[in-house]
Amino acid sequence: MKQCNTFEDLQALGTEKIHEKTHISRDKVELVLTKSYGDIGRVQFMGFMSILEREYGIDLNSIKQEYLEFQSVHQKTMPQKESVILQATSNSKPKWMLVGVVLIALLLIAGYIAQGKMANVPHEDVINLTSAVVQVANDSVDMNVSDENETNATVEIVPEKSAVVSNISKPIDAGKLLILRPVYKVWYGMINMATGERVQNVTTEPISIDLTKNWLIFLGHGRIEIESSAGKTELKEKETVRFICENGILKQISKDEFIEKNGGKNW
Repeated sequence: MKQCNTFEDLQALGTEKIHEKTHISRDKVELVLTKSYGDIGRVQFMGFMSILEREYGIDLNSIKQEYLEFQSVHQKTMPQKESVILQATSNSKPKWMLVGVVLIALLLIAGYIAQGKMANVPHEDVINLTSAVVQVANDSVDMNVSDENETNATVEIVPEKSAVVSNISKPIDAGKLLILRPVYKVWYGMINMATGERVQNVTTEPISIDLTKNWLIFLGHGRIEIESSAGKTELKEKETVRFICENGILKQISKDEFIEKNGGKNW
């Protein structure tokens, strides 16, 4: 077996072999190898690093530090998803209120049975408390409807900006210029489709693409600005993204398409 001395050696070793040796799930191994730091929690990531260090006898402190730096930048630059927060609130409030209603009703009934005060005409306190319970239940229903409407309104009132797309729906004719500008530090890998030569690095600097060659391009995250002769396109994807650049045309492709173009290999 080839000796692994660096993180790049692990990347070259590949997902399947690392999975077989460490028993870390394949999808998690891929996230680690492609440095998809935004998709792995701190405790889990550090655990994976410890396993890799133990199994392969290498020092991954530089990767751990890179992860911590990414997390620091990521927390400052990633926008808050308000609609998700609103939705979570609207789902949780009615559940807790319904539990409260049930507990109040059970306590009310148990108390009056124990005291022998159940009568044909309810005591005034019972009427008042029961009314309050009904009011809380009604408020729960109203709040659920209101929050649902508020969530829907948020989705309708705050659309995505026209310049921001979740992926590139159409190929980009780069013309004579193609530059990928990462919003924050990213791992990237490029494969020369003619020679199979691989280039990889971690950078915050613009990545200039040589349009005289055809490339397969792999990025650890998709928060980038694509600048070409046709203009600028902003991509906002925290997941890994893959591209093919042939004859000056840049096209975003799926994982399966990338593997097919790369001779059956993920990287």
